[in-house]
Amino acid sequence: MNVRWGVGLLLLALGADGLAQSTAGIDPDEARIGVLLWHESPNDLTALDGIRRAFVSAGRKPELLIRKANSDVDAVTRILDEFRLLEVDLIFAMGTQAALLARDRIDDIPIVFTAVTNPVETGVVEGWGGSKRNIAGNSNWIGPETILPVFRLAVPQLKRLGMLRSRASGLVSAAELRAARAYLAGEEAPAITIVEEVVDGPEGIPAAVDRLLASNIEAVWIPIDFTIYENLDPVRERCDPRGVPLVSSSLKGAQAGAVAGVLVDYELLGQRAVVIALDILEEGRAPGEIEIGTMRGFQVIVNLAAARRCQYELPLALLVLADQILEDDTTSRDGR
Repeated sequence: MNVRWGVGLLLLALGADGLAQSTAGIDPDEARIGVLLWHESPNDLTALDGIRRAFVSAGRKPELLIRKANSDVDAVTRILDEFRLLEVDLIFAMGTQAALLARDRIDDIPIVFTAVTNPVETGVVEGWGGSKRNIAGNSNWIGPETILPVFRLAVPQLKRLGMLRSRASGLVSAAELRAARAYLAGEEAPAITIVEEVVDGPEGIPAAVDRLLASNIEAVWIPIDFTIYENLDPVRERCDPRGVPLVSSSLKGAQAGAVAGVLVDYELLGQRAVVIALDILEEGRAPGEIEIGTMRGFQVIVNLAAARRCQYELPLALLVLADQILEDDTTSRDGR
């Protein structure tokens, strides 16, 4: 399941033939590329590290204009107008909200998105076969048929799974929930009921967690939801004494509070976005003709510190499966 094998394939894509000078498009060494960050999500920042690393590996030195919107729609408008004024050759949109806003405002500059969980479900593109317009990209989508069995491996008695979401940043977590419920409605799906709580902001988290705990859940799902995973202290403070573990599909959730996380390698995701960008810049390929990329593998992260805090005994089968084991909230070791 570890997706590190993809790096070799990536470097092949950027190697010999991929690095040959093309006369069909733009020399990436002379390119000016805008990078739009909606917020400083760990997912997006790690993908950005992958973008930088891939350009270095490819021997390319484009000018990267990195702009942070800090979750401000007006700031996004100013940033995109600046990109147009500076005549950037391509825009990287980091994450779902950045991709949606760039798509709506820019129709004459190629856009490559990355770290978008489900671009079809969230409306970034109409289908996985290509956008038919000026946008392409790749997705960190992992289906519920993968996520939920790992959660159940982490919590073998799991029958009732709480999910904590927000209205402010819940676009992706809503897509995760819809997909999970659709999967669980199938005849072959595990017998898990998802109990949802939605908050307007961080101040609503404590009461929402209390309601989840009162509904006799066995675990709490921390989805890809910025408001939630950036405010895990009140979640842990209530769940840990009750011995209720957190599980997560977000990088920050896996690092800072969940006993187990299921996610993609975001750095590799960013590297693969560079392959798409070079295809557009060097080869002159139309973004709308490029299929939306997905990751074929996933990573299981186990957090021993989180398990100790809630006095939860991690199943041996989960530890054997883990690609990465966190010794505490800042250090890790390979799980295999």
